[in-house]
Amino acid sequence: MDEYEIARRASDLPQKFADRIPQETLEIIELMDGGGEYGELTTELAASLAAHKTPVTAEERDELRALLEAMNMPTEPIERLNVQG
Repeated sequence: MDEYEIARRASDLPQKFADRIPQETLEIIELMDGGGEYGELTTELAASLAAHKTPVTAEERDELRALLEAMNMPTEPIERLNVQG
């Protein structure tokens, strides 16, 4: 996954999860997106989803993990996600 693919996929995350995360978290990750902070965006999103035990699909979990791994970011929040189905 190259930097353009990372940017494209990470930029899709705020709207993809907008209805499942707190408004404050959404605002934070939208700011991170605007600043090109894709690793922090993905980490913050995964941590919020895990903290609130928000249901995610296995596909969404795998997408978040792949992005974090591609950016050499910690994947610890992924292990705490509430994967459904």
